Amino acid sequence: MNHIPTRIKEVLNVYFDLFVSKLPHLLESYYLYGSTSLGEYYEGQSDIDFIAVMKREMNEAEIHILKEIHHEMQKGFPHSILDGLYLLKDDLETVSKTTNLCPYFNDGKLQGFKKFDHNSIDAFQLKKYGITVKGEKIENVNFDVNWDVLIENMRMNLNTYWRGWTNDCKKFLTLKYIGIFFNLGMIEWGVLGVSRLFYTFREKDITTKVGAGEYALRTVPQKWYKIINESMRLRKGNKKSFYKSIFERRKEALAYMEFIIQECNHLLVENKRD
Repeated sequence: MNHIPTRIKEVLNVYFDLFVSKLPHLLESYYLYGSTSLGEYYEGQSDIDFIAVMKREMNEAEIHILKEIHHEMQKGFPHSILDGLYLLKDDLETVSKTTNLCPYFNDGKLQGFKKFDHNSIDAFQLKKYGITVKGEKIENVNFDVNWDVLIENMRMNLNTYWRGWTNDCKKFLTLKYIGIFFNLGMIEWGVLGVSRLFYTFREKDITTKVGAGEYALRTVPQKWYKIINESMRLRKGNKKSFYKSIFERRKEALAYMEFIIQECNHLLVENKRD
Protein backbone atom coordinates (compact mmCIF):
# COMPACT_ATOMS: atom_id res chain seq x y z
CA MET A 1 0.00 0.00 0.00
CA ASN A 2 3.05 2.31 0.26
CA HIS A 3 2.86 3.40 -3.40
CA ILE A 4 -0.91 3.96 -3.42
CA PRO A 5 -2.12 7.60 -3.31
CA THR A 6 -3.61 8.67 0.02
CA ARG A 7 -7.05 9.25 -1.48
CA ILE A 8 -7.22 5.72 -2.86
CA LYS A 9 -6.17 4.32 0.52
CA GLU A 10 -9.05 6.23 2.13
CA VAL A 11 -11.51 4.84 -0.42
CA LEU A 12 -10.25 1.28 -0.05
CA ASN A 13 -10.32 1.39 3.74
CA VAL A 14 -14.02 2.25 3.66
CA TYR A 15 -14.64 -0.31 0.91
CA PHE A 16 -12.94 -3.16 2.79
CA ASP A 17 -14.77 -2.29 6.01
CA LEU A 18 -18.06 -2.51 4.14
CA PHE A 19 -17.03 -5.71 2.38
CA VAL A 20 -15.96 -7.50 5.55
CA SER A 21 -19.10 -6.45 7.42
CA LYS A 22 -21.53 -7.40 4.65
CA LEU A 23 -19.72 -10.29 2.90
CA PRO A 24 -17.31 -11.79 5.47
CA HIS A 25 -14.81 -14.53 4.56
CA LEU A 26 -15.43 -14.13 0.82
CA LEU A 27 -12.56 -11.99 -0.49
CA GLU A 28 -9.32 -13.87 -1.18
CA SER A 29 -7.12 -11.32 -2.98
CA TYR A 30 -7.38 -7.77 -4.26
CA TYR A 31 -5.22 -6.10 -6.91
CA LEU A 32 -4.96 -2.62 -8.41
CA TYR A 33 -3.80 -1.87 -11.93
CA GLY A 34 -4.34 0.93 -14.48
CA SER A 35 -3.48 4.55 -13.68
CA THR A 36 -2.92 3.75 -9.98
CA SER A 37 -0.22 1.16 -10.64
CA LEU A 38 1.36 3.29 -13.38
CA GLY A 39 1.67 6.28 -11.05
CA GLU A 40 -0.81 8.59 -12.79
CA TYR A 41 -3.98 8.74 -10.72
CA TYR A 42 -5.97 11.99 -10.99
CA GLU A 43 -9.02 12.14 -8.75
CA GLY A 44 -12.12 12.96 -10.75
CA GLN A 45 -10.53 11.76 -14.00
CA SER A 46 -9.01 8.36 -13.22
CA ASP A 47 -10.97 5.30 -12.13
CA ILE A 48 -9.65 2.96 -9.46
CA ASP A 49 -9.13 -0.16 -11.59
CA PHE A 50 -9.19 -3.41 -9.63
CA ILE A 51 -9.41 -7.18 -9.83
CA ALA A 52 -10.98 -8.91 -6.81
CA VAL A 53 -10.43 -12.66 -6.38
CA MET A 54 -13.20 -14.42 -4.47
CA LYS A 55 -12.90 -17.66 -2.50
CA ARG A 56 -15.95 -19.14 -4.21
CA GLU A 57 -18.70 -18.24 -6.63
CA MET A 58 -21.21 -15.73 -5.31
CA ASN A 59 -24.90 -16.48 -5.22
CA GLU A 60 -27.62 -14.07 -6.30
CA ALA A 61 -28.14 -12.68 -2.79
CA GLU A 62 -24.42 -11.97 -2.40
CA ILE A 63 -24.27 -10.19 -5.76
CA HIS A 64 -27.18 -8.05 -4.60
CA ILE A 65 -25.19 -7.12 -1.48
CA LEU A 66 -22.23 -6.31 -3.72
CA LYS A 67 -24.47 -3.91 -5.64
CA GLU A 68 -25.34 -2.20 -2.35
CA ILE A 69 -21.65 -1.89 -1.45
CA HIS A 70 -20.79 -0.25 -4.76
CA HIS A 71 -23.82 2.04 -4.58
CA GLU A 72 -22.75 3.17 -1.12
CA MET A 73 -19.17 3.72 -2.27
CA GLN A 74 -20.36 5.81 -5.22
CA LYS A 75 -22.43 7.99 -2.92
CA GLY A 76 -19.56 8.46 -0.50
CA PHE A 77 -16.82 8.93 -3.11
CA PRO A 78 -18.41 10.19 -6.36
CA HIS A 79 -15.04 11.31 -7.77
CA SER A 80 -13.19 8.08 -6.96
CA ILE A 81 -14.91 5.46 -9.07
CA LEU A 82 -14.26 1.77 -8.46
CA ASP A 83 -13.98 -0.04 -11.80
CA GLY A 84 -13.38 -3.76 -11.66
CA LEU A 85 -14.13 -7.43 -11.93
CA TYR A 86 -14.94 -10.08 -9.31
CA LEU A 87 -13.62 -13.49 -10.28
CA LEU A 88 -12.17 -16.76 -9.03
CA LYS A 89 -8.49 -17.64 -9.03
CA ASP A 90 -9.20 -20.26 -11.72
CA ASP A 91 -10.57 -17.49 -13.93
CA LEU A 92 -7.17 -15.79 -13.74
CA GLU A 93 -5.04 -18.88 -14.17
CA THR A 94 -7.05 -20.93 -16.65
CA VAL A 95 -7.69 -20.09 -20.29
CA SER A 96 -10.85 -21.97 -21.23
CA LYS A 97 -14.05 -21.54 -23.18
CA THR A 98 -15.87 -22.50 -20.00
CA THR A 99 -14.29 -19.69 -17.93
CA ASN A 100 -16.88 -18.03 -15.72
CA LEU A 101 -18.70 -14.85 -16.56
CA CYS A 102 -17.74 -12.49 -13.75
CA PRO A 103 -19.59 -9.51 -12.24
CA TYR A 104 -18.23 -6.22 -13.55
CA PHE A 105 -18.79 -2.93 -11.68
CA ASN A 106 -18.27 0.69 -12.68
CA ASP A 107 -19.91 4.01 -11.70
CA GLY A 108 -21.36 2.35 -8.61
CA LYS A 109 -23.39 -0.14 -10.65
CA LEU A 110 -23.25 -3.71 -11.88
CA GLN A 111 -22.53 -3.25 -15.59
CA GLY A 112 -22.97 -6.89 -16.49
CA PHE A 113 -20.98 -10.13 -16.54
CA LYS A 114 -17.88 -10.80 -18.61
CA LYS A 115 -14.87 -13.09 -18.81
CA PHE A 116 -11.37 -12.10 -17.81
CA ASP A 117 -9.50 -11.60 -21.08
CA HIS A 118 -6.01 -13.07 -20.66
CA ASN A 119 -4.74 -11.35 -23.82
CA SER A 120 -6.00 -7.85 -23.06
CA ILE A 121 -4.01 -4.75 -22.19
CA ASP A 122 -5.68 -4.90 -18.77
CA ALA A 123 -4.26 -8.39 -18.20
CA PHE A 124 -0.82 -7.20 -19.33
CA GLN A 125 -0.95 -4.25 -16.92
CA LEU A 126 -2.11 -6.49 -14.09
CA LYS A 127 0.65 -9.03 -14.73
CA LYS A 128 3.51 -6.53 -15.11
CA TYR A 129 2.49 -3.56 -12.97
CA GLY A 130 -0.32 -4.77 -10.71
CA ILE A 131 -0.27 -3.81 -7.02
CA THR A 132 -1.19 -6.45 -4.47
CA VAL A 133 -3.44 -4.91 -1.81
CA LYS A 134 -4.62 -8.15 -0.17
CA GLY A 135 -3.86 -11.84 -0.55
CA GLU A 136 -1.38 -13.67 -2.77
CA LYS A 137 1.17 -11.50 -4.54
CA ILE A 138 0.22 -10.88 -8.17
CA GLU A 139 3.67 -12.05 -9.35
CA ASN A 140 2.87 -15.48 -7.89
CA VAL A 141 -0.44 -15.82 -9.72
CA ASN A 142 0.07 -18.19 -12.63
CA PHE A 143 -1.21 -16.57 -15.80
CA ASP A 144 0.43 -15.44 -19.03
CA VAL A 145 -0.38 -12.89 -21.71
CA ASN A 146 0.09 -13.77 -25.38
CA TRP A 147 1.75 -10.63 -26.69
CA ASP A 148 1.08 -11.42 -30.37
CA VAL A 149 -2.65 -11.82 -29.71
CA LEU A 150 -2.69 -8.65 -27.62
CA ILE A 151 -1.02 -6.64 -30.41
CA GLU A 152 -3.45 -8.01 -32.98
CA ASN A 153 -6.35 -6.98 -30.74
CA MET A 154 -4.84 -3.51 -30.40
CA ARG A 155 -4.39 -3.28 -34.17
CA MET A 156 -8.08 -4.02 -34.63
CA ASN A 157 -8.94 -1.46 -31.94
CA LEU A 158 -6.83 1.14 -33.74
CA ASN A 159 -8.46 0.55 -37.12
CA THR A 160 -12.04 0.10 -35.95
CA TYR A 161 -12.73 2.07 -32.76
CA TRP A 162 -10.15 4.84 -33.10
CA ARG A 163 -10.43 5.30 -36.86
CA GLY A 164 -14.21 5.27 -36.53
CA TRP A 165 -14.10 7.72 -33.61
CA THR A 166 -11.95 10.13 -35.63
CA ASN A 167 -14.18 9.85 -38.69
CA ASP A 168 -17.31 10.45 -36.59
CA CYS A 169 -15.77 13.69 -35.28
CA LYS A 170 -15.53 14.89 -38.89
CA LYS A 171 -19.17 14.17 -39.80
CA PHE A 172 -20.96 17.51 -39.97
CA LEU A 173 -23.32 18.26 -37.08
CA THR A 174 -23.05 14.84 -35.42
CA LEU A 175 -22.72 14.75 -31.63
CA LYS A 176 -19.00 14.02 -31.88
CA TYR A 177 -18.51 16.76 -34.50
CA ILE A 178 -19.99 19.32 -32.11
CA GLY A 179 -18.56 17.72 -28.98
CA ILE A 180 -14.92 17.96 -29.98
CA PHE A 181 -15.26 21.76 -30.12
CA PHE A 182 -16.49 22.09 -26.55
CA ASN A 183 -15.96 18.80 -24.69
CA LEU A 184 -12.39 19.09 -23.44
CA GLY A 185 -12.39 15.47 -22.37
CA MET A 186 -12.74 14.43 -26.02
CA ILE A 187 -9.51 16.23 -26.94
CA GLU A 188 -7.60 14.48 -24.18
CA TRP A 189 -9.27 11.12 -24.86
CA GLY A 190 -8.50 11.15 -28.57
CA VAL A 191 -5.00 12.61 -28.67
CA LEU A 192 -3.59 10.72 -25.69
CA GLY A 193 -5.56 7.56 -26.49
CA VAL A 194 -3.90 7.02 -29.86
CA SER A 195 -0.57 8.16 -28.39
CA ARG A 196 -0.71 5.25 -25.93
CA LEU A 197 -1.14 2.80 -28.81
CA PHE A 198 1.79 4.46 -30.60
CA TYR A 199 3.95 3.94 -27.50
CA THR A 200 2.93 0.29 -27.15
CA PHE A 201 3.59 -0.57 -30.80
CA ARG A 202 7.04 1.08 -30.64
CA GLU A 203 8.19 0.07 -27.17
CA LYS A 204 6.25 -3.20 -26.60
CA ASP A 205 5.08 -1.92 -23.24
CA ILE A 206 2.29 0.17 -21.70
CA THR A 207 2.40 3.70 -20.33
CA THR A 208 0.04 6.31 -18.89
CA LYS A 209 -1.78 8.94 -20.92
CA VAL A 210 0.61 11.67 -19.82
CA GLY A 211 3.53 9.27 -20.30
CA ALA A 212 2.35 8.68 -23.86
CA GLY A 213 2.14 12.41 -24.45
CA GLU A 214 5.64 12.96 -23.12
CA TYR A 215 6.89 10.10 -25.29
CA ALA A 216 5.21 11.60 -28.36
CA LEU A 217 6.96 14.92 -27.69
CA ARG A 218 10.26 13.05 -27.99
CA THR A 219 9.38 11.10 -31.12
CA VAL A 220 6.97 12.98 -33.42
CA PRO A 221 7.55 16.14 -35.51
CA GLN A 222 7.49 19.48 -33.69
CA LYS A 223 4.32 20.59 -35.52
CA TRP A 224 2.32 18.33 -33.16
CA TYR A 225 3.80 19.61 -29.88
CA LYS A 226 1.06 22.17 -29.27
CA ILE A 227 -1.88 19.74 -29.42
CA ILE A 228 0.02 17.15 -27.37
CA ASN A 229 0.80 19.72 -24.66
CA GLU A 230 -2.83 20.88 -24.73
CA SER A 231 -4.04 17.32 -24.18
CA MET A 232 -1.63 16.76 -21.31
CA ARG A 233 -2.66 20.00 -19.58
CA LEU A 234 -6.31 18.87 -19.87
CA ARG A 235 -5.40 15.52 -18.36
CA LYS A 236 -3.62 17.22 -15.48
CA GLY A 237 -6.47 19.67 -14.92
CA ASN A 238 -4.42 22.80 -15.63
CA LYS A 239 -6.51 25.86 -16.45
CA LYS A 240 -4.65 27.80 -19.15
CA SER A 241 -5.10 26.59 -22.72
CA PHE A 242 -2.40 26.63 -25.37
CA TYR A 243 -5.09 27.62 -27.91
CA LYS A 244 -7.04 30.81 -28.51
CA SER A 245 -9.25 29.17 -31.14
CA ILE A 246 -11.39 26.07 -30.56
CA PHE A 247 -11.48 25.64 -34.35
CA GLU A 248 -7.69 25.41 -34.57
CA ARG A 249 -7.59 23.00 -31.63
CA ARG A 250 -10.20 20.70 -33.17
CA LYS A 251 -8.42 20.74 -36.55
CA GLU A 252 -5.04 19.90 -35.04
CA ALA A 253 -6.43 17.20 -32.73
CA LEU A 254 -8.05 15.34 -35.62
CA ALA A 255 -5.03 15.81 -37.89
CA TYR A 256 -2.73 14.47 -35.16
CA MET A 257 -4.94 11.43 -34.63
CA GLU A 258 -4.91 10.72 -38.36
CA PHE A 259 -1.12 11.03 -38.36
CA ILE A 260 -0.65 8.68 -35.39
CA ILE A 261 -3.08 6.07 -36.75
CA GLN A 262 -1.06 6.06 -39.98
CA GLU A 263 2.24 5.85 -38.09
CA CYS A 264 0.95 2.98 -35.97
CA ASN A 265 -0.05 0.99 -39.04
CA HIS A 266 3.40 1.56 -40.55
CA LEU A 267 4.98 0.31 -37.33
CA LEU A 268 2.82 -2.81 -37.35
CA VAL A 269 3.93 -3.64 -40.89
CA GLU A 270 7.60 -3.08 -39.99
CA ASN A 271 7.28 -5.20 -36.83
CA LYS A 272 5.85 -8.09 -38.85
CA ARG A 273 8.83 -7.91 -41.22
CA ASP A 274 11.19 -8.09 -38.26
